[in-house]
Amino acid sequence: MDMGDTYTKNANPEEKTPWNPSKKATKRVKDPIDAPTKCPHCQGQVGIKKNSVVYNGKCYGEWPWIYMCLDRSCDSYVGMHPFTNIPLGTLANHEIREARKKAKAKFHSLSAGLDLRRDVMYQMLADEMGIKKKDCHFGHFDVQQCEFAEAACFNLKFNLKR
Repeated sequence: MDMGDTYTKNANPEEKTPWNPSKKATKRVKDPIDAPTKCPHCQGQVGIKKNSVVYNGKCYGEWPWIYMCLDRSCDSYVGMHPFTNIPLGTLANHEIREARKKAKAKFHSLSAGLDLRRDVMYQMLADEMGIKKKDCHFGHFDVQQCEFAEAACFNLKFNLKR
């Protein structure tokens, strides 16, 4: 895999990297998905990079690693669960990332007014969308599913006010 930056895989065997993930952190991830190898948008190869390549040279977060399409014209990427090599979702281009942000913001807005656990909120959303809770993950949604999730949040808000 392409590593990006000047990092070398064998720099420090104790250092946690996508090539040497934390076993403890990896076990904590519920319903992990496989690492992408091919971009679903352009069929290009996927590599591991530091997130500074998408944030104008600045790394963000305590785990600054992403999977990224290596076709520079594609602009698809996804972050990783901290201290693992497990993707947070599916590769997303600009349109999908914006749809995910918008839908998740609606969900958080709905959640903010309710005194319910996060898992209960996701179950309610999944039920409203007619999907399984394990499939109710904004990082896995495409644009159409994001729009459906927004509509489901609106319906939940309306029905909870009654």
